[in-house]
Amino acid sequence: MEDIKPTMSKYVAINKKLADLNKEIADLRDERRTLEVALTNVYSHNDMPVKIELKESRMMFSVKKPGEWKKGWTMSKKDLETYLDEILPEHGQDVMVEILRKHEPKLVSTEYSFDLTSIVKK
Repeated sequence: MEDIKPTMSKYVAINKKLADLNKEIADLRDERRTLEVALTNVYSHNDMPVKIELKESRMMFSVKKPGEWKKGWTMSKKDLETYLDEILPEHGQDVMVEILRKHEPKLVSTEYSFDLTSIVKK
């Protein structure tokens, strides 16, 4: 047990750093969302260019207006089940059972997983 303590201490320290960085990243994403709301307001009320070359940073700022692009998507099991029941009312549940039978084995990990949780009740 003694030989695991240094590794465990490093693991806890890195986990804390990751939590702190994730908080900082979440704050930056919130700040970016606020700026996107401001940009949305400007673009919805003006005829602005949809591509702006930012020469200093060597980047291109592009605007995708509503109705001109599609979001990436994932589907929950519940949504899939609902669609199957709507499309195949007589066989939706059977198809869902078969999808689960084929897919769930792929979700079983072949690796270890480690988790840190607080033992202090809040």
